[in-house]
Amino acid sequence: MNETSAVQQQLDVPQLVQEAIERCADHLSPTPLEYSIHLSEQIEGEVWLKLDSMQRTSSFKFRGALNKILSLTEAELERGVVSASTGNYALAVAEAVRVRGHRATIYVAEDMDSSRLGLLRSHGLDLVIHGPLPWDAEKEARRVAEEDGKIYVSPYNDPLVVGGQGTCGYEISKQLPDLDAGLFACGAGGLLTGSAGWLKSHNPEVEAFGVSPENSPVMYESMRANEMLEMETYPTLADTCAGGVDLDSITLDLCRRYVDEIVLLTEAEIEASIRLLFEQHRLVVEGSGALAVGGLLKRREHFKGKKVVAVVCGRNIDLEVFKRIIG
Repeated sequence: MNETSAVQQQLDVPQLVQEAIERCADHLSPTPLEYSIHLSEQIEGEVWLKLDSMQRTSSFKFRGALNKILSLTEAELERGVVSASTGNYALAVAEAVRVRGHRATIYVAEDMDSSRLGLLRSHGLDLVIHGPLPWDAEKEARRVAEEDGKIYVSPYNDPLVVGGQGTCGYEISKQLPDLDAGLFACGAGGLLTGSAGWLKSHNPEVEAFGVSPENSPVMYESMRANEMLEMETYPTLADTCAGGVDLDSITLDLCRRYVDEIVLLTEAEIEASIRLLFEQHRLVVEGSGALAVGGLLKRREHFKGKKVVAVVCGRNIDLEVFKRIIG
């Protein structure tokens, strides 16, 4: 077993989540559940929506960023915080660093849409645009942090981030103690593995499903290959769940440990889920935020008669894209 695998095997996700709950208590408010009559009818069961789109910065990613930033010493913050993001994590890091009275430098790719760039700039970030794809921006951010002695804050490849994201699972366990299954958006798998690790530690029978865009199935294919793959991905509405994943990411082993299945959605299925959430619940969500609902519908026969939660994880969608989808 190599050193990275040994560290991964030692990760105690429930303990990481418990520590995050205590560390973040003064800054993190539980997000609500909403019962879905329509989706419950679709599976002939009971479906609840966990509205993590209502979290600070409008996505679940504030949880992980906050836990990481609160763990840093003042001296570490003074050295400078660097991260890379497709949008939501940048907002999360900016808000978490603001809580500590500092600023962050965020690397983004050239393919980020102008509306999201404008949103990031309005949050007081030092933005650096680098490379055609998110993976290019992430590699550059890591290089600069290492050369300049700054703190690189990973969006997923950090036990503290996974533990922070897992506070979503903690809230679900309190809100729905008799849950049968949960569905979570899956890019690199931080939200999925943190939440699943907590839920399964309290009830091993709970099923955990990840849902990814078919155009960026990195974790899906990596789980099949039993190793982290570097592969080509394509544009997707679920852009905050897209792009490459570190080859040494801790989340692959955690997915193998905790995740029952990853479901892939086409772009048409993602669009339909965004539209459904607006029509049935008057919720405005981004592509990644609709993945869990799309996965539920795609595997509706499996969930028949069960009590299920689908995590709606973000709502930072471009206005023109949203208008096109809802017609």
